[in-house]
Amino acid sequence: MKKAKHFFDKNTIMRFPERLRESIGDISVREFAQKCGHSESGLRKYLSGTTYPSLDKLIIIAEAANVSFEWLCTGYIEDNDNLDNTNFLNDFALIPGYNVQVSAGNGVINEDNITPTRYLAFRRKWLKYRGFKDSDLTVVWVKGDSMEPTIHNNDTIVVNMNKNTLKDGHLYIFRHGDEVFVKRYQSMPSAWRLISDNQLYSVIDITKEEQNQFEVIGQVVHISKDV
Repeated sequence: MKKAKHFFDKNTIMRFPERLRESIGDISVREFAQKCGHSESGLRKYLSGTTYPSLDKLIIIAEAANVSFEWLCTGYIEDNDNLDNTNFLNDFALIPGYNVQVSAGNGVINEDNITPTRYLAFRRKWLKYRGFKDSDLTVVWVKGDSMEPTIHNNDTIVVNMNKNTLKDGHLYIFRHGDEVFVKRYQSMPSAWRLISDNQLYSVIDITKEEQNQFEVIGQVVHISKDV
């Protein structure tokens, strides 16, 4: 028997209601409650985050939704090679998460990380609706407060690395040397203006002569917040 090698983030586990809503899909809460032999009122409490199901009820809900118990419980699937739930993979894409902290402050130095440390599951219907390819997406974590209230310290963000053409008002991940950071972009006549949503931070203007020193990694397309 293989030993589990997981590290589960409490904040991610607390987002169980979001994953339950995704698992229910397009059917009504009442219909899903009947499918898994659960009371509708109890299921609605789980969806609101008022209460959380016991282990035995989690197993029944996961089986009724035909999703991975591990994903439903924690949001993570770390061993992509050992997944045997074909229906789950048909419905959900596993977006790789890397042990990289993107700065939303004064700067975070990152080493190159080429191996995912975990995977986050996103419904393929949502990806199609947004026009995303799962192969273009990656998940990283944010450190710092310069993008508050839009992005908070330790928020999870999804980056579309195929969207690196700068457009006004959007959030992008930039690399300057070993520093990787997130800022809002504004076009200026002779410069890139990088804006922190937190007004305590000054804007940064990157002149045309300096722009070749910066790499646009991709656009932030999704933010997962803790409450």
